[in-house]
Amino acid sequence: MVSLLATQAAKAQASVDPWLIVRSGQGGIISPHVTRKDLVQAFGAANVVDQDVDIGEGETQPGTVICPKDPERLMEILWRDPETKMHPASAQFSGAKSRWKVAHNISLGTSLKELESLNGRPFMLAGFAWDYSGTVLSWENGSLAKDLGDSQSRVIIRLDSPTSESTGKDVDQVLGDKEFPSNHPVMQKLNPTTYQIIVEFPIPVEN
Repeated sequence: MVSLLATQAAKAQASVDPWLIVRSGQGGIISPHVTRKDLVQAFGAANVVDQDVDIGEGETQPGTVICPKDPERLMEILWRDPETKMHPASAQFSGAKSRWKVAHNISLGTSLKELESLNGRPFMLAGFAWDYSGTVLSWENGSLAKDLGDSQSRVIIRLDSPTSESTGKDVDQVLGDKEFPSNHPVMQKLNPTTYQIIVEFPIPVEN
């Protein structure tokens, strides 16, 4: 698989990490122009499966899943046109660890404090324990706003709080559909880590 990934990535840009996802398309395999056929060529037909993808609040949409049996390579893609499967609307990956990454090597497991350092200032995120738990709401014009975005075409990052008896009372202070700054004392103490990343692609411009 590694050789296939390397070959595919070399066609676009020899120095690019094949696991890097960039909204502009200057990253690896997953780009605004990728097709299902490209995915089969890169990963093999057995590792590209069409199935419904969870989009939150109990709803799903038809999509394509890459490497569904390998948590570290798994990627879920929603298409702008589910019939042709030629341009992705978004690509998302979730869990504790992944080979996939976005700008600044941000991936699953990246912590709140690491994000705050990369951003150069505190950012705003949602509280925990609901459908959009820990979603970064705004980078507050920090350094990550340029690469990850705050509007239409963007990278959505969601953080998860630790769950243990020792943090229970602390977590209670930052729960629910509310906004909290990353430098909130409880957020700093919990230092939640990234559990989901969703890359929303711009509509590709045809030549």
